[in-house]
Amino acid sequence: MRRAALSLVVSLACVPASDPPQTASSSSEPATTGDATTLAPTTGDATTVHPTTDPTTDPTTDPTTGATTGAPATACGDGQIEPGQLCFDPPRSFAAGLGPVSLAAADLDQDGLPDLGVVDFVGRSIVRLRGTGDADFTAIEPPLPSSFQPRSLVIAGLDDDDRPDLAVADLGINALAVYFASGAPGEFADFQQLTAGSKPRAIVAGDLDGDGRLDLVHANEGSNDLGVSLADGPGSFAAPGFYPVGLEPYDLALADLDADGDLDLCSADKGSDTVSVLINPGDGAFAPALAYPVTEEPRALAIGDIDGDGHLDVVASSYTFPNLKVLLGQGDGSFADKPGFVPYAVGLYAVAVVDLDHDGALDIVGVDRDQHELVVIRNLGPGKLPTFDLYAVGLGPVDLIVADLDGDGALDVATADTTGGTVTVLRAAP
Repeated sequence: MRRAALSLVVSLACVPASDPPQTASSSSEPATTGDATTLAPTTGDATTVHPTTDPTTDPTTDPTTGATTGAPATACGDGQIEPGQLCFDPPRSFAAGLGPVSLAAADLDQDGLPDLGVVDFVGRSIVRLRGTGDADFTAIEPPLPSSFQPRSLVIAGLDDDDRPDLAVADLGINALAVYFASGAPGEFADFQQLTAGSKPRAIVAGDLDGDGRLDLVHANEGSNDLGVSLADGPGSFAAPGFYPVGLEPYDLALADLDADGDLDLCSADKGSDTVSVLINPGDGAFAPALAYPVTEEPRALAIGDIDGDGHLDVVASSYTFPNLKVLLGQGDGSFADKPGFVPYAVGLYAVAVVDLDHDGALDIVGVDRDQHELVVIRNLGPGKLPTFDLYAVGLGPVDLIVADLDGDGALDVATADTTGGTVTVLRAAP
């Protein structure tokens, strides 16, 4: 079930849809429309490749499946970032509580170096890891006390002091916990609670109504809706509006899906096997959700222009089933599916879409919780089979971020390893 090659093709062509978005209503049920490309296993084991600082072999092709594995040959270790290059130093792990489940990067102490904020679900705390350069981290003691069951974290400037604040979705108390920066750099006041729905599992921040202030959105697994808390002043928020989506929304993301300059919403609905899309007319009052069938029990999603047509696409993954689905954006907020090639899929607990190898095409990056690996599905462009690469990380990874953690211009990766109680960093080694 864990390893398999794939033989479906993600097309580069999209057919525009003509139906306009529905009018927003917080009481409307989501409609179901469209379809998606299934990236499902067929036959044959995939070859695993773990390049570090000196990969020199050419890609190889499985004669049965046509799947290409291994990084294109390129020199590593010369300090020069080159197109197609994907090289990491050996992984380094840092203690991050008893059960880290979510992480985010920002300069918490304003020293010019990226730091990490980590949700420790088991330890009921927020762990802060101070960046010391070269993608090294040390703990800021003590951890911030949290509420009952903290699950997801976002770091953003939520007031007017130009310092990063923390907002946490706590599914045990049905509330958001907001920590405002206070005192010495890297320190925070006790958290303040904001109203949420039932079992808020994921949280994101963005300016939804164009007023220059960041708003908060949370996915409520227990009440099957998204809560939108619009900022109404420095560090203050109006009562949330709730928008029905599919069953058990597990993850969410913000992006301008219809290219009108406003941030729209997507959620991965684990209980209904759908992705819900909510279009923003510009004032933060979203249109009713449109639901697209995707993989069984989707737990994670990411947004980016996978096929290079200028429109944002959505990638949804399942941990329970080794399936990946791609919804191809039409540019107007609607989605369609076309065939394509993706050579590898496992049950990915979290995913990101980013140009990790600097070749101009967005790759899919995910974590395999059971195999304790980072999975990189590399997009080599139109008409070409992607390659894939696997990298060992800590035990039980359930979240990841991709960011330049050492200031060298190359993208590094960090994972939250819930079983091992660590954050593992893969530092790029150009």
